[in-house]
Amino acid sequence: MFWQGLIYDGIMRGFTAVPILLLLVLATGLVIYFNFSNHKNTLVKPVSQTESLPVYKNEKLGFVMQYPKEFTAKEDTEEEFNKRGNGDFRKNFSGYVGYEPGKFIGAVVVLDKNNFFDTNPFTVWIFNNDSNLTIDEWHHNYWYYPFVWGDFTSTGKFILTPKDEATVSGQQGKSGVIDYREGKPKFIYVPKNGKMYLFRIIGETGEQILSTFKFL
Repeated sequence: MFWQGLIYDGIMRGFTAVPILLLLVLATGLVIYFNFSNHKNTLVKPVSQTESLPVYKNEKLGFVMQYPKEFTAKEDTEEEFNKRGNGDFRKNFSGYVGYEPGKFIGAVVVLDKNNFFDTNPFTVWIFNNDSNLTIDEWHHNYWYYPFVWGDFTSTGKFILTPKDEATVSGQQGKSGVIDYREGKPKFIYVPKNGKMYLFRIIGETGEQILSTFKFL
């Protein structure tokens, strides 16, 4: 009877263990499944916000960039700049300073739906820099032509001088902010491949566009 009791007790314990074992197996399977599902999800690369933005590429001027969908990007010229300002700024500069500003190669602007050039977020002008002038030398000669120039005073030169280090598409440059101009534009000079790039950046949108700018 004693052995029969042990056998009976063992059988009952076995029956009790079976559901517990099944529950453990089921729980383990669920953990493995969810872990695998989560792992699969992490393998899916999220789409970058910049991937869906319009792209502007200019082989002649040597760069590519992106800009917001509600904006437009297009080339600009000195002639169009003069028309908007009702004057000949190259001639005015030459008459005032005694020599011509840097040779113009091209320009690109990004505009909102109002096409307002005075405070548009992003502008870049490209000049010929065959003499490979440094940023300090270029600014000493031309200031931020065509936007800001002609202040010979010591105070003016101190305020206008690009003093802050800047990096655009891996290239070292210098920047300066003109607080007294509408929109408080930041001007950045970057020399590259015998050219001098002058950026005018206004506001957060301008900074975002600049962050996508890449030299070709």
